[in-house]
Amino acid sequence: METIDCNTATLRMLDKNMLLVTMKEDAEVDLAAAIENHEVAIRLTKGDKYLCLVDARVYTTITDEARKYAMNPEMYKHVIAQAVVITSLATRLLANFLMPFTKRNKIVEMKLFNDYDLAYNWLQEKLAKDEMLMTSDSLRAL
Repeated sequence: METIDCNTATLRMLDKNMLLVTMKEDAEVDLAAAIENHEVAIRLTKGDKYLCLVDARVYTTITDEARKYAMNPEMYKHVIAQAVVITSLATRLLANFLMPFTKRNKIVEMKLFNDYDLAYNWLQEKLAKDEMLMTSDSLRAL
C-alpha cells in the first residue's frame, strides 16, 4: 500500500478502510501542514468513507490556525470514526481540545487511547457497525 511522507506526519492505508496517520516527533502542525495532511488523506482514501487511526505517541504541537481548520466539519465528512493513540500528557491535552467539538457537532465519533491495539480494535468494531447500518439502510430502500 502507498505511504506518503508529509511534513508533520506519515500517512498510509492499513487496509481497505483504515488510514493510519503517524505523527512525527517534535512536529508543529501549522495551517499548511493541516491542509497537506487532509489532502493526502483524501487522496489515499479516494474520497471514500474511512476509519482514521492517529498514532500521536510522540510529542507534537498544533497552531491555533491549524486547530481552527481541524474543527471544520468538512474535514470529517468521510470519516466513520477516529481513534487517537496518545501517551504524553501534553499531546492528550491537545486532543482533548477537539473532543468536545466533535461530540457537540456530531461530526465523527472520536476516542483517545493509550494502547495502539485497543484503538485499532475499536475502529474495527465501528466499521462493522457502519457496514451493518449501510446494509440495513439498503434493505429498507428496497
